[in-house]
Amino acid sequence: MHTDKFNSYDQRNRRAVQIRQAAYDLITEMPYDDITMTIIAKRANVAKGTVFNYFNSKEDIFMAIDLSGYLSFCQRVEHELTAITIQNKAELKTFLLAMTKILTREYSVIVLIHSLRRFTLEAHADPVQTEQGRRQIYEMLTRISKNLLQNIPDVTLETVMHTFIIQGAMLNGLLTFMDMNKFNKVNLASEMTAVEIAVETEMCMIFGLYLDKVLDL
Repeated sequence: MHTDKFNSYDQRNRRAVQIRQAAYDLITEMPYDDITMTIIAKRANVAKGTVFNYFNSKEDIFMAIDLSGYLSFCQRVEHELTAITIQNKAELKTFLLAMTKILTREYSVIVLIHSLRRFTLEAHADPVQTEQGRRQIYEMLTRISKNLLQNIPDVTLETVMHTFIIQGAMLNGLLTFMDMNKFNKVNLASEMTAVEIAVETEMCMIFGLYLDKVLDL
């Protein structure tokens, strides 16, 4: 067995990243159920056996995409935080809403892939690497939240960390319910204007109301 299988969820594993990128590109072009390990190998320009050297299954690949994608978002948040100092709860809200726009614009595919987690990906993904990936994300969110709260003693660490979970959950719900007036990206004959969702605008509105409540603004 290839030793790289044991860190195939790692962002530093070049060949694993190549395979994950191929699968990521494919899911933006075709249904998840139609994607096979053979198709992923062809898109990644590697042998099918090479894919299995790094991942046990298709679900394994997409779990790695899910975790590495959200970790990438966390790294982006941490990078953005280095340029500013949060002085109060109002500034904390402003920063979190700005990060919400980034999540919506740049990581929506990752959030939708996460929708597959409970009923699909966990059936065949690597549980050890999944736990390692989630722990890495948790540790990064802990570090980010501590930095956000340096000047805000009356908000708990758990409160801020939880806002990131709620942020993702809210966006997941909006993305899942958007385009109910379409089927396979084609407009339905029935007019359903009330179901149309302006994702970024409505996400910021809903999340902003949530932040007002938990931050007592």
